[in-house]
Amino acid sequence: MQIRPRADDDAPALVELLAEVHERDGYPVRRANVRREWLWDDSFVGAWVAVHDGDVVGHVALAQGLAGAGIPKGALGISRLFVTPRAHGHGAGAALLDAARAAAGARPLGLEVTDTSTAARALYERLGWRRVGEGVADWADLDGRHPALTFFLAP
Repeated sequence: MQIRPRADDDAPALVELLAEVHERDGYPVRRANVRREWLWDDSFVGAWVAVHDGDVVGHVALAQGLAGAGIPKGALGISRLFVTPRAHGHGAGAALLDAARAAAGARPLGLEVTDTSTAARALYERLGWRRVGEGVADWADLDGRHPALTFFLAP
């Protein structure tokens, strides 16, 4: 598994992968977010892709200003983390999180995960991320529900 900085040329492959992830796992919640602009957010301070056997198979971004229960002020946040279903079990998610942790340096690094994202929660816990708080999303899902969130800090 190779991790490298995301390039503009990765956009078509990433949008295609994100569509696969959306169809299988419902991430992102809104199908309208399966687009380049959602992946190239202005708040990102870096982004990386996972490459396996020459194909882009995953993505993670590092965002400014994660806020939530138990998250220290000034923390950076994991954002837009996804791995195509065909690459599950190859270590792409863990490798992408490691790249973001390395880029964060000494700054605190956190993330939020919805109550329905059981596979993601299991990954974070297996990798030693600590649950530090809970909250409710300020955005609504397709049913108009504001999902419960759990906040984690990197080990």
